[in-house]
Amino acid sequence: MNNLPNITRHFNYWLTGTGWAEVTFANDKQTITFEVSYLSDPLSDFFEALQRLLQKETTSEKVVFADEPGEHSLVLTTVSDSHLKIEVYWSDEWEEIAIVPTIVTNKKLVYQDTDTLKNFTKTVLAGIEDLLGRTTMEEYKKQWRLFEFPKDSYNKLKHLI
Repeated sequence: MNNLPNITRHFNYWLTGTGWAEVTFANDKQTITFEVSYLSDPLSDFFEALQRLLQKETTSEKVVFADEPGEHSLVLTTVSDSHLKIEVYWSDEWEEIAIVPTIVTNKKLVYQDTDTLKNFTKTVLAGIEDLLGRTTMEEYKKQWRLFEFPKDSYNKLKHLI
């Protein structure tokens, strides 16, 4: 019996120019695509969050994808031994990366999904394989500017699956 109506079918991380990327999450009912700025290191944070969830070190993780202005926050919450609630929120202010904390006035849920942690992680890894098929690690660093591709975290995550 499948009680997961919105299993994640697709994840994409596409470098679109110097300091910019595009992220996509999709299930059978919805797709969200948003821009990300190099002001944060979301891939490293994403890989490490998935590792902590897989190793049962935590039950909830937040990954920030900075934009200019604003940010998308990916919130991953385990709801049972293997099931995961996936939520993406949009805020018109920098909540997580702001130097001076602000009160967020416009934060809304823009994507919601439910999946198994294992399937979600496999879908993310497939999207990263696509990224690495298009972009070498040297090109990634040149385009992403402040951060190198998080090779060690990526390899550790692959090993956990």
